[in-house]
Amino acid sequence: MALRIQLVKNIFSSWFAYAFRLAISFFFIPYITGVLGDTRYGVWVIVFQTINYLSLLDIGFEKALIRYLSKFLGKKDFDGINRVLNTSFVIYLGIGTVIILAAWLIATYLFGYFKIDDPVLLAEGRSTLIIIGAYLGFRFYLMPFGGSLGAFQRYDLANLLNIIEEILKTLVMVWLLYRGYGLTALAVVIFAATILKLLAGALWLKFLHPQTKFKPALADRPTARMLFTYSKISFGITIAWIVIFNTDSVLLGLLSSSAAAGIYAPGAQLMLYLRHIINAIGIPLTPAVSQLESRENMSKISDIYLKSLKYFSYLSFFMTVGVIVYARLFVALWLAPEFADTARVMIILAAGSAFFLPQIIGNSILFGIEKHKYLLYVLTCEAVMKIVLSFILINRFGLIGMALAAALPQMLLYVTVYPYFMARVLKVSLGRIMLTGLSSGILALFVSIPTALLIKYVIPVDGWATFFVNIIIVTAVAAVPGWFIIETEDRNLVRNTFRTRAD
Repeated sequence: MALRIQLVKNIFSSWFAYAFRLAISFFFIPYITGVLGDTRYGVWVIVFQTINYLSLLDIGFEKALIRYLSKFLGKKDFDGINRVLNTSFVIYLGIGTVIILAAWLIATYLFGYFKIDDPVLLAEGRSTLIIIGAYLGFRFYLMPFGGSLGAFQRYDLANLLNIIEEILKTLVMVWLLYRGYGLTALAVVIFAATILKLLAGALWLKFLHPQTKFKPALADRPTARMLFTYSKISFGITIAWIVIFNTDSVLLGLLSSSAAAGIYAPGAQLMLYLRHIINAIGIPLTPAVSQLESRENMSKISDIYLKSLKYFSYLSFFMTVGVIVYARLFVALWLAPEFADTARVMIILAAGSAFFLPQIIGNSILFGIEKHKYLLYVLTCEAVMKIVLSFILINRFGLIGMALAAALPQMLLYVTVYPYFMARVLKVSLGRIMLTGLSSGILALFVSIPTALLIKYVIPVDGWATFFVNIIIVTAVAAVPGWFIIETEDRNLVRNTFRTRAD
């Protein structure tokens, strides 16, 4: 029961953190795009997507760290925990240094291949890339001790630190943009804010678990082999995820223009935040599943998957309907006129997300029980299909072609191949999985489409006030059947958790 209550706290704190981040982005993105313009903002996006490729050097260790810290925590084995922490620190020390050097090499010798005509902007992009590379390298240095609160089932504390970081970072960046500073200064802020957050996380971990020790001499080869065995599959998954979620702007920058990348990015980023709404459960679920698996409670894990598929199929299809109905109105209110095509990007990406998002919980379960090789199979297919379609469609349709290349593989794979693998791993019938997801999705469409269209007709959107009135009413109507598809046991658990916090 204690594990379940902490899991609920982790989930709701993660939802709050993502909602907060989404609210920050809602106000900050139009500000930064308005100040920088589409071309300069496109360079900013290209820098980050380029740096994301260097995160591949993590080679899956972050997932391995979560897996084994939570597993040893379930057994109260702090000797094992300290070996994992210090072994991963030694490994990350090397990885972080390589990343810093690689960022400098890319900025110096390769960054000029992007279609950036202004030499001053090109130089600014290079210096920004070097600083963001240093940020990523130092993040890896501090990751084991400063970024592992979640593995100890304290995502609520980790989310609090993330919120504080986001507030400080955004306020300083807004001030710098107002004062006329450029991309390099923004990069310095991101570097400093992340370092402070990770140092605070390390101190908090030591306070919660004094048994943890920073002692690199505890690093050993058996622990390193254990981490590598798990991470080699996670590494492949990381590569696939980089291709799937962090190549769009790079491909547009290479095949189209930095302006196209800048217009594409806001819509893609918002759709990524919708993914985070579901991932807010998936991230804290992995260590909880690892603890259940260590106690050989596979029936409970299967139950978690089926219930989450039912709940989040409803939520995902509801959110997709909202994006399709309101995207154009939202973008017209939110961004400058030259970003109008952002709405079309959002609509296409939302169609793919309706099928992909409900399966995020399955990803966390596969990581938690060391069956993530099946996730690798699916993601490899998705990544290959996306790259092939990108080269075909970008040349013909520009940024809309990029959106199609991202959405079409999701529509195909997450209603066929992925459910088959989950049925095989969890020993649940494929028909039951398909019916669970399909029934909830159809219910969401049945409720959301007529409601959204009716409210939009009755209360035309002519500003932010009427827009939010539309969203609140549609959400309230859809929440009624959504609440009742949640099983009684889970509804009672949510009620009891909030009552406990109130008391």
